[in-house]
Amino acid sequence: MKSKFVNENQSVQFSKTKNQTTASVLTTTNLVLIGLNIFSILTDGLRLENFIVVGISAALFYLQRKNISETFVFILAYPFSWLFFLPLKNEEIEDFFNIPIPPEIRLNIEEKILTAMPVKTLLVIGNPDEKKEIARNIYKYVVKGIDIEENMKYLRMLLRDSHMDVTLVAGQVLEDIENYFESKISKTKDINDIESCLNIYYYLRTEIPKGILREELKELLSKKLKNLESKIPVYFEMLCYLTGDENYYLIGYEKTREPVLLRNFLLSKLSKREYNIIKSYLSPETKSLICKSELAW
Repeated sequence: MKSKFVNENQSVQFSKTKNQTTASVLTTTNLVLIGLNIFSILTDGLRLENFIVVGISAALFYLQRKNISETFVFILAYPFSWLFFLPLKNEEIEDFFNIPIPPEIRLNIEEKILTAMPVKTLLVIGNPDEKKEIARNIYKYVVKGIDIEENMKYLRMLLRDSHMDVTLVAGQVLEDIENYFESKISKTKDINDIESCLNIYYYLRTEIPKGILREELKELLSKKLKNLESKIPVYFEMLCYLTGDENYYLIGYEKTREPVLLRNFLLSKLSKREYNIIKSYLSPETKSLICKSELAW
């Protein structure tokens, strides 16, 4: 057992010595080539042969370091590339290219840009990767019922994007949204609860279902709501959506005291210029409700 260990150790030492010898030969050869090339450029000027020698030096450097990034920098630094062969006090040059970035300072550029810039801006000036990320986020928001109309508008803009990869991702997201809701609705078709109603309601708001399918879904939602009584705000939103009667907002507000319902009621009356009705509800609180941005909710 001892002799086997000694043999293995000797083999490792021999391998290391061989590698060091090879590295030394490559380094010496490369330094000679760089020196001769610099001398040639200084005496005879820059010629095609000098570029060929640069290529040979880069190939030798890659054989020694096995690192494309370092080789690329080696070429850019030419004719000062001989500096790469100087030993450093504390670490080898190749370690400079492999310094691990601590997790606490590692940055994800796409995420930082997406959080720093408005979606509307990114839809215009964003790169393809940023736009594809927007499309993926739209799926998450829509299936959860967050700003459905606005997000679907963004998705349709992405479907018309000039970059093919963006349109492909946007098309897949649109299909995923459709498949998600159709699967949910089919599984809860005979169940009367808020969740099953919300799936239909959110799907209708995407404007994906058209024609007969849209009418059938509206009828199904209407039947479910008739067999369901609830005091949550979205219940009255669904009734208003189906009937077009804004008074359901007011009824819902009176039962739930949810400010959003009152705001929706006042805004709907304001859009119809029914100022007399709005006056009857005017107060400092209602004024602030009307002026409040949707992003503040």
